[in-house]
Amino acid sequence: MEPTNQSLEIELLSELRAALAEREVRSEVRENVAGLAVFTGVPGVFVWIFVSFSMRYFSWNRADFQHPVSDVRGAAQRIADQVGAYAKDWGKP
Repeated sequence: MEPTNQSLEIELLSELRAALAEREVRSEVRENVAGLAVFTGVPGVFVWIFVSFSMRYFSWNRADFQHPVSDVRGAAQRIADQVGAYAKDWGKP
């Protein structure tokens, strides 16, 4: 039996979650929306990561940011950098 697109998406997001955990970034795979909720340090605010329809890219921030799924570690680093910036800027006037 071939994997479905959704099962492939979940697998890719799970790999990304593991790579983020190596960088001490907390995230959770949300199977009901086939997305990865990345905690920002701002209560109730997440960076949502999805796999593109073509299954070639991770995308986030309304697809303003994309990174090839073939480079999970690179995607994790970019996301970790962005999440760190959110946490750093939170609370500034």
